[in-house]
Amino acid sequence: MSQTLPPGPSCPIVLDLVDESAGRIAAFLSLGLLALAVGSGRGWAVLALAADFALRAAGRATFSPVALAAGRLRRLAGLAERRINAGPKRFAASVGFLFSLGIGSALLAGLQPLGLALAAILGLCAGLEAFFGFCLACRIHPWLPWVRAGAARLEPVRTGEPAA
Repeated sequence: MSQTLPPGPSCPIVLDLVDESAGRIAAFLSLGLLALAVGSGRGWAVLALAADFALRAAGRATFSPVALAAGRLRRLAGLAERRINAGPKRFAASVGFLFSLGIGSALLAGLQPLGLALAAILGLCAGLEAFFGFCLACRIHPWLPWVRAGAARLEPVRTGEPAA
């Protein structure tokens, strides 16, 4: 029996979950690190942020200093954990990786206008996530053709509920 996808995004995207509350804090931390690194013209520091994004994109948040700090800050602040599907957040981290890689490379190559333009885009996206909980990459992710094709084969996962 073949399934057809609805016209819009569908869930689940992948079969595991991540903490959205910590994700928003991670976006805030990433935004701060990006501003400090770009503001001081340190392309190598933006490449370090790219490596952190790569860890999160690969589902290795337990090795990500930003993700670890975000989880600790969430717990210290007493914020509730809110579990959501990991697929869109990993895609967002992949986009963050690509932008950070571009920013760091541009700064190291002496292409400050390009680095600043890319940093403005990444900063806007990270700011939207951090301050308003709006993840642009997460909105785009379910519409990607390879995601839509794969989502039809997955079993439903409850999202948006506190973890047990």
